[in-house]
Amino acid sequence: MKKIVAIVGMMFFLLVAAAGAFAAEDVVKIGYLRIVMSLPTFVAQEKGFFAEEGLKMELIPFDSGTAIMDALLAGRIDCIGSTGTPGFWFAAQTAPDRFKIFLLYGTTSLKDDNSFSVVVKKDSPLKNLKGLKGKKVGTYPGATSVALARAVIRTQIDPTKVIFTELPPPNLISALAAGQIDAFFAPEPSGMIAVSQGVGRFLLKSPLTLLKLEKGLPGAAFAFSANFLQKRPAQAKKLKACLDKAVVYTRGHEKEARPYLVKYTGLPEAVAMSIPFDEWIKLDEFDKKAGQDYFDLMYREGAYQQKVDTTKLYYED
Repeated sequence: MKKIVAIVGMMFFLLVAAAGAFAAEDVVKIGYLRIVMSLPTFVAQEKGFFAEEGLKMELIPFDSGTAIMDALLAGRIDCIGSTGTPGFWFAAQTAPDRFKIFLLYGTTSLKDDNSFSVVVKKDSPLKNLKGLKGKKVGTYPGATSVALARAVIRTQIDPTKVIFTELPPPNLISALAAGQIDAFFAPEPSGMIAVSQGVGRFLLKSPLTLLKLEKGLPGAAFAFSANFLQKRPAQAKKLKACLDKAVVYTRGHEKEARPYLVKYTGLPEAVAMSIPFDEWIKLDEFDKKAGQDYFDLMYREGAYQQKVDTTKLYYED
């Protein structure tokens, strides 16, 4: 009798464990950076778009593009929503089949770019990029950040005459205030915050327009892991539909969507409600050659060691 009870108990334990494992696998883990580009992820969660599709979501914040990309490639998350496009190109150098991009953020033409700015101290005598010769310019850490700054400055002066200093994002404004750097080239809202704090002023807004990328610049992207696509294709399709729906909602209800930036990114409310947006670009609206043109420019600046056909990195339903 004891033996039967023990067997029944063991079977019950195994059934409970199996049920827990299946439930855990049903959860979709989406990593995000605390940046403006991630807004559709926040909208889809807060407006219940994920729940409407029966998706159980776990939103996981990350502090850097490197960390979130490592998590995707290692299988610790199922989706990135979102991070800088150049990070995917780095991954594609060695792991081109480990992810698929399904949504982008950036511009689709040479219109004003709202994603970057060049900022100097409020009382700086500098008047334009040519004045950066011999000066220290802060950037985010990483080869792509420096390469992008170098490409922009090359349109005005020889970038080898500029001293680039890589700094963690939270340190850019304090370094500028302390005189450790003369300017910084960084994504927004770094510039807006520096100006609102009375530390800096804009030397140049929309610097990326100087690159003359006629088809625009896809600066950030959302992507699935290949493992998630293979094992749970139906959930991937639903997830893409939710984020596409969030993009449409944001376009039509921008004022209502902006407060989610305060909750998820920690931006000051005044900045969250006023920071200019570029565009979230659905795949059916995107010209894949725009991504290739951007990659080729960065490749020429030495950011990558291998050529990549970026047109093959996108999700196909």
